Amino acid sequence: MKEVDVFVDCQAQQVVIYAEKSDGSFCPVQTGSYMIKNHIADFYEIASNLNNSLIEKLRSGEISPIYYFMTIEELTISELAARVGISKSSVKKHLDLKGFQKISVSKLRRYANVLNIPMANLFQIINAKEDKSWNMGYREEANNSGSGLISQVKTDNPLIVETKIVQDPK
Repeated sequence: MKEVDVFVDCQAQQVVIYAEKSDGSFCPVQTGSYMIKNHIADFYEIASNLNNSLIEKLRSGEISPIYYFMTIEELTISELAARVGISKSSVKKHLDLKGFQKISVSKLRRYANVLNIPMANLFQIINAKEDKSWNMGYREEANNSGSGLISQVKTDNPLIVETKIVQDPK
């Protein structure tokens, strides 16, 4: 490819590609990532929709927290079973709310360790952002002057509460 053909204006992620200069020699060219510039918004939208769908199912009791975290971490039943050190049939039972209710504390601890979360997160949905314009990823907050209170509310799932930060009414 020619040097002019590889340039993509995307400061968010820069890559180095070897391209042919106008004099016929090859040299490294720093350019933006085509994938990031053209497809990252789609990825974030798909991931956000999946997360929202799973949270609704978790609230209603259609799925267990194990199912939620397994899906978010993109693990298969076989992978999760191997990492936790239990059978695939046990993991399948734990994906359902009835099976999840029968898990021992020691197995919950093993699941939490594998999923790299505190064990308490298997029993709560943490909703830290109500701002609909916020996207996944790090963004420094411009205005951090407001204070908030932590609130927990029941869900239709008897094992899950929703923990959220609400604005201080002052």
